[in-house]
Amino acid sequence: MISAAGATVLVSVVGLVGALLSQPDEGNQSQPAPAATPPSTQEPAEPGSVVDASVAELGWSPEPITTDARDYGVAAAIAGSTYDTTLATRNQFRDNLATWHTLDPRYDLDADQQDALDGKLDELNRRVVVPASTWDAQAASNIAVTAAVDGDVLVDYDHLSPQPGSLDVLIADGYHLVTTDILATYTGQGDVSYEERYTVSVQVNCGSSTPAADSGQFPADCKLIRFFPEARK
Repeated sequence: MISAAGATVLVSVVGLVGALLSQPDEGNQSQPAPAATPPSTQEPAEPGSVVDASVAELGWSPEPITTDARDYGVAAAIAGSTYDTTLATRNQFRDNLATWHTLDPRYDLDADQQDALDGKLDELNRRVVVPASTWDAQAASNIAVTAAVDGDVLVDYDHLSPQPGSLDVLIADGYHLVTTDILATYTGQGDVSYEERYTVSVQVNCGSSTPAADSGQFPADCKLIRFFPEARK
């Protein structure tokens, strides 16, 4: 997406109808994978906890620990457009977003789960995170971006496209579609300051996710299945 100042930002992303969402798709390019499930003796996280609060020092939004699909989906949408080119590289930012993702339990075989995850992370790199050339241009002006909700948040049947009942099985299995209107604010060297509005849609799983190790997350907590690369409500 091209901003008023010529900067490309996170590509707007889309929710798909139930039939499409129910079909897991595969990829073949390796990317960082989620950490292993924590031991069962781990204590549940306190309300309001995050996976790693220290990422804020790099200009990123921390991943929340929550079973609320709406809250997690909004947090993921915000995280996808919150970064500081003076504090971290594009690859570091991309790899941090990769840790939000989970293996997809709709695949029976571990190898198939990993292949599917690799495909989602390849898509994250190619179509969601700001392109490397644009990042470099932003870095030359010391651009930092912060995102916030700006308008509607749609969850599952709030979207107009799904047919009645088409998402019932997905929802029962812990899969949720969340669409968020975002306001991204850019600040940088000198008097650089501008805003951009767009829409982000993600699919999350809350119930059979792969928690980050030693984070306080459990399988019941939400993790990200994917960002969608186009927007439609």
